[in-house]
Amino acid sequence: MEKSALRTAQVHHYDNRFMWQYFTVNTLAETLCFVIAIVCLAKDKSLIWQSMIIYLLATCIAEILGILVLTTTKNNNWVYNIFLVFETGFNNLMFFYLFSKYIKSKPLIISGLALFSTLYLLGLNDHGFMLYNDNTYAVMSIVYVFYSLYYYYLLIKDEHYLKISHSPEFWWVAGTLFFYFANTTCNLYEKKFEHIMITSTKNLTYFIFAGLNIILYSLWSYSFICRRWETTMSKN
Repeated sequence: MEKSALRTAQVHHYDNRFMWQYFTVNTLAETLCFVIAIVCLAKDKSLIWQSMIIYLLATCIAEILGILVLTTTKNNNWVYNIFLVFETGFNNLMFFYLFSKYIKSKPLIISGLALFSTLYLLGLNDHGFMLYNDNTYAVMSIVYVFYSLYYYYLLIKDEHYLKISHSPEFWWVAGTLFFYFANTTCNLYEKKFEHIMITSTKNLTYFIFAGLNIILYSLWSYSFICRRWETTMSKN
């Protein structure tokens, strides 16, 4: 995820002399979430939930590759442009799964994908592959906020009892909603935050998005644990 678990690597420079450059808040949070996903979802009967393992693996690879490319060529935007396709595809797949319990969601999801495809291609045509598709990411972040809120609306309307503290879907959406809503809000002030240096190499933007990543992957990890509980209880 661009400023999700990924592109925050661009806000400061890494020292080529040390392997420690690969041990960041983002990489550690993503790796831990990836490990929890393997433990909790590897034997899950739902391919959608199992796909979280593949998605998080792709996230970790993109993060490490982004750092590596940044230290050699100083331009890793193409890495995140590629990952943006994976991010959008997975998020829409998961929301399709969540919505399908309540509505016929194909028209909604297809519309979201069509919007992404249009903006993505227009962005590439406008500035090429070596500049990040910021506008596409910003618009899709708003779409994910809408999806999340709509899911909660459908959840409230549902008459079936739901124990929220043990609901994997609820906590997955909670992480997604919090991250993309805060991300969208912070993007409005990004230019100002970038000029506020907290350390000699890291600005306020880095710390804000690092914090958002921790929250995102913490809530997602908890959703995986809830999914494991749910699966175990259903077998018993």
